[in-house]
Amino acid sequence: MARKYNTRIIRLNYSYTIQEISNLYGNHIRTVRAWIKEGLPKIEGLYPYLVKGRELKEFLSKRQLKQKVKLEAGQFYCTKCKTARNAQNNQVKLVYSGKTIGKGIKDFTIQGICEICGTKTNRFSNENKLDEVKQTFVITEIIGA
Repeated sequence: MARKYNTRIIRLNYSYTIQEISNLYGNHIRTVRAWIKEGLPKIEGLYPYLVKGRELKEFLSKRQLKQKVKLEAGQFYCTKCKTARNAQNNQVKLVYSGKTIGKGIKDFTIQGICEICGTKTNRFSNENKLDEVKQTFVITEIIGA
């Protein structure tokens, strides 16, 4: 299962052992060894293996970047299909949360159904983008406006 790792806790000018990396993120030591097999550079000629903090941060950042899915204007991320999908018949509901952001701008959730598997999907937006949402989707219902 893919995980998101906080790379800000890594000290760039520090060398980590496999056990220290394992403790830092709460992973099993075998996970860190698998990262080394995947391409995490280690300092050659030393045992126990040492990994430079800068290289660990770069490795984890690249790894997480591969997992991101870029969505187009009319797409949702389907958690079942694990990819970007369109809403069924391009029909969505807008559900206002009652919360505001910035200078009193209301935010809402765009709810649709995946066109392939039928799973409910959500995408967050705000009133600044409401005209774009109205042009992109067919809005069937507005809740809590």
